[in-house]
Amino acid sequence: MSHMLRLFCLCLVLVATTACGTSDQESASSTQDTSSSEATIKIGAVLRLSRGASDGLPARHGMEIAVNQINAAGGINGKQLEIIFYDSKDDSTTAVNAVQKLISVDKVQAIIGPMMSGNVLASAPLCNRNKVVMITPSGTSPKISQAGPYVFRLCTPIHTQAKALVAKAVALSGKSNPSAAIVYSNDPYGKGCKNLFTSYLGELGIIPVGVEAFQRGDKDFQAQLTNIAGKNPDLLFFPGYLQETAPLMSQARQMGLTGLSVGVFGDMAPLYIELAGKAAEGHLNASEYDEANPSATNKKFVAAYRKILAENPQASNNIMFASLTYDAVQLLADAFSRGAFTGEAIRNHLATVNAFPGVTGSLSFDANGDVQKGDVYLFQVKQGTYQRI
Repeated sequence: MSHMLRLFCLCLVLVATTACGTSDQESASSTQDTSSSEATIKIGAVLRLSRGASDGLPARHGMEIAVNQINAAGGINGKQLEIIFYDSKDDSTTAVNAVQKLISVDKVQAIIGPMMSGNVLASAPLCNRNKVVMITPSGTSPKISQAGPYVFRLCTPIHTQAKALVAKAVALSGKSNPSAAIVYSNDPYGKGCKNLFTSYLGELGIIPVGVEAFQRGDKDFQAQLTNIAGKNPDLLFFPGYLQETAPLMSQARQMGLTGLSVGVFGDMAPLYIELAGKAAEGHLNASEYDEANPSATNKKFVAAYRKILAENPQASNNIMFASLTYDAVQLLADAFSRGAFTGEAIRNHLATVNAFPGVTGSLSFDANGDVQKGDVYLFQVKQGTYQRI
């Protein structure tokens, strides 16, 4: 190879290397500074629109309600909000690809979602590297607190929920040292909840009399329940997703287990009561939203959500997820209305939010991007409906 040819090849390599090395920065720059030239202000969404759609479709409705209200009122300084939705399919690779496309192709100003903790943690480095704000409405993993400066969340971390649930369950048992059993979903979410319940029970001197696991998709839980039925524990902790926890609860009652049942975030849905039937009565779990909130903003939101259900009776009626994404859009709209369009400016705005009047509460964020809104909301099924206690 001649000297000139080697020099030419070296130049090509340097050009290619420089292009690769700056791709993130170029992507971030183009993502952050499009508001002045685009006809609309774009927000990205990565939601559970196929698997887990009973949670994801309400989340989509919440965003649409917020955007419709904002646009009907004139938009953001005359510009309309636009949402670009992608399905996470409950898969981390799919979620990351969706976030990448929202940043580099759709050039959104910020992203709402993903909804599951694993998807959030997988996508967070991409958002941090490109300086694009991500707000997860429902990722509960404690690890999200350390996911980076551009990651915010609107729900209470699972360890805070679990601690509140253990304390309330023990109080409701009426005993100073009640017996307890845990039957959990054998996936990261269920296992994390099991570990937290075990830890917080241990702090009160309570060692579970039985710990059993089931798999996602299971329908028969008699083997696990048989192992604890003879002890008939005072407290039954059943962390997982309602597709399994509701029939689990029903079968537990059929086998004569009478202890107070305790679930987690995923059980906070009318579908849980529908699937568990009478066995749902008395069920205790944590939530992020009180539909009975008497504020005018919440009443307007509830009316809009009920209208969707009336027009589409098959729609999922899990309003909690709608309320979380509704607040996420409103927080971003507040940032835009104050001229915050770059990722850095949006992040800085959210970091200084103080008592924002959301439908899920009076919202602020701590230094880790975790929402601060006061106590954990606890609910119990009474006469077929969730009632705040």
